Amino acid sequence: MLEPYFKSNDKKFYLLKEDTMELLPQFHHKFDMVFADPPYFLSNDGLTIQNGKIASVNKGAWDKSHGLEYINQFNRQ
Repeated sequence: MLEPYFKSNDKKFYLLKEDTMELLPQFHHKFDMVFADPPYFLSNDGLTIQNGKIASVNKGAWDKSHGLEYINQFNRQ
């Protein structure tokens, strides 16, 4: 059984932290809601300003673009 990342005290809310594409096929029932925070492919070695300071836009390898075809394939999946 999957171990929830977070479970509310009343057990009406469970939060699972996994790859959506791997996690959802494991379920055979309906959900009230699924929240998935996909990669936005914005980690491009650029800079931004956060709280008045220069900061990198890189979030990690999971957010790097591997080209337009890769992004289209990911979104279609």
